[in-house]
Amino acid sequence: MSRVCLVCQNIDCKSRGSEQLMTELQKRIDDKGLTDVEVKSYMCFGACQEGPNIVLYPEKNWYAKVKVEDLDEITEHLAGGPHVQRLDTIDSSLKELIYQLLDTGVM
Repeated sequence: MSRVCLVCQNIDCKSRGSEQLMTELQKRIDDKGLTDVEVKSYMCFGACQEGPNIVLYPEKNWYAKVKVEDLDEITEHLAGGPHVQRLDTIDSSLKELIYQLLDTGVM
């Protein structure tokens, strides 16, 4: 099964650099040769104050307030490294709601 990095592209996350994050994340994934990982935009996760947000799916990992400097650690996680705990700050009830939507195919 392929994996997806969903990067929020709503206005709040865009104003904090999410477009650059998408581009830089794709470069790092390509450099690592992670052919099973795709980077896609997502309209909004509903956590604008915590953006930019990246959700790794189907792993169901949510990274908040992501900066370009964090992408190497996220890429390492995608390559089998540890979860980046310091970026995992979103309320569990919101996570569960978004994960349920993703599980039903609402992407």
